[in-house]
Amino acid sequence: PLLPVVEKMNAHGVKIDRKNLENLSETYHKELSRLEKDIWEMAGEEFNINSPKQLGEILFTKMNLAEKRQKKTATGGFSTKESELQKLVDKNPIIEKILDYRELQKLLSTYIDTIPKLLDDGSRLHSNFIQAGTTTGRMASEEPNLQNIPVRSKLGQAIRHAFIAEKGFKLLSLDYSQIELRIAAILSKDEKLIEIFKQGL
Repeated sequence: PLLPVVEKMNAHGVKIDRKNLENLSETYHKELSRLEKDIWEMAGEEFNINSPKQLGEILFTKMNLAEKRQKKTATGGFSTKESELQKLVDKNPIIEKILDYRELQKLLSTYIDTIPKLLDDGSRLHSNFIQAGTTTGRMASEEPNLQNIPVRSKLGQAIRHAFIAEKGFKLLSLDYSQIELRIAAILSKDEKLIEIFKQGL
């Protein structure tokens, strides 16, 4: 019964404010260049920040920032994964700059500079929603995944403003309240649990 609805969702797509993303792209690319220069200055040389090998050499060989229990990669070099860099944040201000740089880079390459290329003539973005896409029974979304648009940081949140409603329509956010527990109450016929929900506790 859900398939026709899913097909309509895929065909309908979501309206995108192209200009909003273009403005974000310009702003974020400028910020990325500024961060790149700051990182080079702090490192004392220019290098490819996106190269884990070069970054590792700068941070761990040249600047000697490795912790005693610093994780290593399969090839024996120190890991520059985000989780490993987070451990070093207090050691040197360059680490925070690198983390900021990576966040911006990801937002640009995954969303800001990519979404405009995927829009149809009506500036609508079409994802492929998959009814049986996860083991938990939730829907999945791909090409692109519209279910992981950033929300945690202010930089990421700005991307959400590019998702807009057509004139005369609104975007709604809806969520079931404690749906699994409510189903458990119905199936178990547990009087206390049912009473709790009836009272809105």
